[in-house]
Amino acid sequence: MIYSIILFVIILFTISIFDFKRVKSFEDFAVAGKSQGFWSVYLSLMASMIGASATLGTADKVWDIGFSAFCWLGVGAIGLLLQGILMSKKIRELDATTLPDIADKTVGNGAKALLSLIIAISWIGIIGAQIVSLTKIVKSVVVGVNENILIIIIAIVVILYTILGGQLSVVKTDMFQAGVIVVGIFGTFIYLFLCKNDNNQDIFNNLQLIDSNFGYFELVNLLFITGGTYFLGPDILSRNIMSKDGKTAQRATIVAAFSLAIVGFVVTMIGMWTLYNIPVMHGENPMIYIMDKVIPTPLAILLCLSLMATLISSADTCLVNAATIVEHDLLKRNNVKEVRIIVGVLGIAALLIALTKSDIIDLLLGAYSVYSPGIVFPLFTSIMFYGKRRINKMIWFTAVIVGGVLGLVHSYFMVGPNYLPLLGMLLSLGLSLLSVLQSPKEK
Repeated sequence: MIYSIILFVIILFTISIFDFKRVKSFEDFAVAGKSQGFWSVYLSLMASMIGASATLGTADKVWDIGFSAFCWLGVGAIGLLLQGILMSKKIRELDATTLPDIADKTVGNGAKALLSLIIAISWIGIIGAQIVSLTKIVKSVVVGVNENILIIIIAIVVILYTILGGQLSVVKTDMFQAGVIVVGIFGTFIYLFLCKNDNNQDIFNNLQLIDSNFGYFELVNLLFITGGTYFLGPDILSRNIMSKDGKTAQRATIVAAFSLAIVGFVVTMIGMWTLYNIPVMHGENPMIYIMDKVIPTPLAILLCLSLMATLISSADTCLVNAATIVEHDLLKRNNVKEVRIIVGVLGIAALLIALTKSDIIDLLLGAYSVYSPGIVFPLFTSIMFYGKRRINKMIWFTAVIVGGVLGLVHSYFMVGPNYLPLLGMLLSLGLSLLSVLQSPKEK
């Protein structure tokens, strides 16, 4: 299996080295020239969205909350569908380069810098989660190597590969990785439920979304906090921006929403299979346990590569987007050499987080709990009312700060009740609406 991993990494580096010479401008590196068709955008969306939470995190969460773990990606599919219906065409037609660029166009001066800081801070945690997940996979194959050494090696591989090709390479490798993901995950699902089907009836009798371990509050909280990042997250928006036109962006996003729900169901069911067929997990991740001990070697290799593909495709997208935002929106420059250096700096910061924390879902929820309350509703409001009403900047900035601070206080300083990020999001929504209702209509 180790040779398959090496070959996989060689393929990724080959593509990125080829694209290193093709990157002629900042737009090439950041948004793949804004010229991508339906299949490029759709497959890139799928590969980017199916990351640590969608695979290792969801399967692991099944052991805590059962089938309710499906909600993690279920709410993502809802957020993505709403974005496709309401926002994708509008976002592409703004002809922006980044998410903060959209805020700059729809709100005005100052919005860009504020949103850039929130995204840069939040997304470092998300990159760290992908690195942690990759380490768990490689550690199951490479026995006897210190985990921290593996984390460092994996981080270096992801950083270097991303530095070379930027978004041009990410789009190409995402298309390749999306195919690997489908074959590996769906092949495992089919094998387990057709060839190892002793407890299938028990599994299908226990597909409740709401139970004593996962109530309505948890569902609503997940819908707004996690679903919000799929509705207006920088990674999702970057796929709209790199589309050749608004119609392409909308079609790809809507199709990806339904596809994401299907993948979420399949991964959750794989986790449910382990819950009803494996007596004790001993701290192992269910997906990795299946890969090591249950499925045949050829399928195990495919599953291993598909898990790696999901994580690398998410990590490289996050790195490119976060670095682009720092360069374009904070430093207000468009230099390819500089943005490559920033990729390295942010990658190292994510590496340090990965070395100190190992819970994938906690890392992601921490990042989302800062981002969603601070940005989702203010940005949604500014886009929807763009060209119709002016925005009261003072109230709009207050909406961003109040939401982001309440999320930050709870997620990183562990202060306040569990509903604090959700409260921040509701306050952010109220203030965002007030910022447009208190302003005159555009002439």
